[in-house]
Amino acid sequence: MELKDVLQALRNGWWLLAVGLLIGLAAAGVATWQTTPLYSSSTQLFVKTTGQEDTSTAYQGNLFSQQRVTSYVQLLTGEQLAGRVVDQLSLAETPAELASTVSASVVPETVLLNVTVTRESATEARNIAAALGQQFTSRVTELETPDGATSSTVKVEVTGEPKVAGAPTTPQPTRNLALGGLAGLFVGAGAAFARERLDNTVKTTDDVSRLAGVGVVGALIEDPTLTDRHVADDEDGYSETGEAYRQIRTNLQFLDVDNHARTIVITSSLPGEGKTTVAVNLAVVLAQSGARVALVEADLRRPRVTRYLGMISGAGLSNVLAGTAEYHELTQPYRNGNLAVLAAGPMPPNPSEMLGSKQMRALLAQARQENDYVLIDAPPLLPVTDAAVLSVIADGAIIIARYGVTTRAQLAQAAENLHRIDAKLLGVVLNRIPPKAAEGYGYGYSYAYDAQPEPTPEARDKNGRQRLTTHTTSMPAVRDGAPGRDATTPPGRPRPAPPVPKRGR
Repeated sequence: MELKDVLQALRNGWWLLAVGLLIGLAAAGVATWQTTPLYSSSTQLFVKTTGQEDTSTAYQGNLFSQQRVTSYVQLLTGEQLAGRVVDQLSLAETPAELASTVSASVVPETVLLNVTVTRESATEARNIAAALGQQFTSRVTELETPDGATSSTVKVEVTGEPKVAGAPTTPQPTRNLALGGLAGLFVGAGAAFARERLDNTVKTTDDVSRLAGVGVVGALIEDPTLTDRHVADDEDGYSETGEAYRQIRTNLQFLDVDNHARTIVITSSLPGEGKTTVAVNLAVVLAQSGARVALVEADLRRPRVTRYLGMISGAGLSNVLAGTAEYHELTQPYRNGNLAVLAAGPMPPNPSEMLGSKQMRALLAQARQENDYVLIDAPPLLPVTDAAVLSVIADGAIIIARYGVTTRAQLAQAAENLHRIDAKLLGVVLNRIPPKAAEGYGYGYSYAYDAQPEPTPEARDKNGRQRLTTHTTSMPAVRDGAPGRDATTPPGRPRPAPPVPKRGR
């Protein structure tokens, strides 16, 4: 996994990091709250030999003391010395229990011993540490006095008196919370990586190329406004969604220059991936460019086109295929008339047979002859065969894959369904990309119309009004695939482009 993949996984799973952090902090807080406060008190002991008359003897005595202090650690933490302290202080516990609260260590390369006692009471810890120092001094004197001698060869002195602790040694809330939060972040990051590796949905152009064998002809960012109105209407302004559809329009014109696809099936793997919304908006932007477009609502099972465009859905395609009406009698113009919509009509009992009939071929041939583009909103590929049947008749098909929802297996199977019958797959549109993941597809950048500049002082008359000039102002940036505006065109209203040249006429 490369660094960019790691960063992308963390961005996609940021909420897992947040949840892990909260859980870690909560666990650390609970553990801290439930932990009984413990206080520590320490004392330091110095071990030396007696009877040192010269430097050589003193050096030998020092080496002897360093060798002895290691064994003294065991003595300090043993039950025998703890028993003496229990008797001295009249403690209500066993020597073993007291010994478990005592720790001792040797300061490296010295004859110093550090002894620490940890108890629930700070005063009790100080008293036990002091008693240990006293009892240890007496015990060493007993052990290091040779038989028949009146004095010990080793002497222990207390060099650090124990004190009452002002704050508990444990728990340490700040440290516990920091460690808990850090552990939670690691767990959250691990969950984010695992989620990314186990995620089998389509999210990248590499996924599309590898699974479908074609490229991505468009990437559409998630637009909440399309949930209700379905049409990205930005004729009077700029929107990223509208610009994305214009980019798809441009890409379609260069997919195959020698065999320009004019009759295109818009389909998906499964329902809910946004195929109808894409079909409607692509038809609208094609019509805005000056091309004559026919949009055929060929999803005879769940028609949505006329509902999204606010049109009549009583009669339509099924009537034409049944021979009860003519194509031109049932098409409905949309807006400036460049877009003609043919509704689905009554739902027939045999949609697949009707869509694969000679009447359907004849209808598409007539629509192709009268229009520059014919877009067909077809059912999903995996549940039914309608879209596959139509793709054979048309010039090609576009599959809509929903980011993070369409699985790799579903996209691969949908593409295979078309390849198996020699239908031409033009490309894939990756739909409903979350804004946080959109930068990798060219989003996050805009090039909207420039604001009308304020007139310069030289451009005003003596009354402060702007002088009329004969020259034209600078034109706004022409968006990809969209016509520009000149000085005579009202702001926000595109100038109609010349019609797209007709092919095959």
